[in-house]
Amino acid sequence: MKRFAKYCLALSPILMFSSAASASTIIVNCSTVSGPTELVAAGIVCPQFSLGGPLSEISIAVSGGISGSITLTNGDFTSHTGTGTTTTSFNFGALSGFSFVNPVFDASFTTGLRTLNAGQILTVSGLTDSDVGSLGIDTTLFAPYTGAGNFTIPVSTSTLFSAAGQGGFFLGAQTSSANATAVVTYTYGPAAPAVPEPTTLSLLGLGLLGIGFKARKFRR
Repeated sequence: MKRFAKYCLALSPILMFSSAASASTIIVNCSTVSGPTELVAAGIVCPQFSLGGPLSEISIAVSGGISGSITLTNGDFTSHTGTGTTTTSFNFGALSGFSFVNPVFDASFTTGLRTLNAGQILTVSGLTDSDVGSLGIDTTLFAPYTGAGNFTIPVSTSTLFSAAGQGGFFLGAQTSSANATAVVTYTYGPAAPAVPEPTTLSLLGLGLLGIGFKARKFRR
């Protein structure tokens, strides 16, 4: 009987046709788009999923930023304090299987309060800001995101500039550029286990039967 148990133990890996396995992930970086704001229907290019087993979900994280300068002008005959602020909203185009609300995030920079002498013009450069957001998770529609090619995430920006001073003739102007990118996480499982053909199962059954007879012979 002990010898029969040893034979069964040796065959157990063959008999286990399926086993639980944890999901795996592939994280891919997409291209970066940039240019003077406003970005108009720019396209972030991302690699499609082409490895591993069947997909269970796709998530997309997005990020972006702005950089530039603001020029303040005090056109009055006395000094005044004022500020300039640039705020850019990042909007993304519709993607099958994903649901999100635009703008996904905003980026904003400001001069802070600045005191300008009469007639002074001040340019504040090197201003930057960035933020991140999510386009959500797709658990149902995978066809547009699988294959050996790429898919595109449309992105555009909308910028608001404001300048305010304490009285007098106070003006502001801004120049800025924007950039945006994305990271895609593919979550997938192992490939479905192969189901043995009937012939294989028959041979395996005969083998076990033979082992049983041999074990009974040993007991005698």
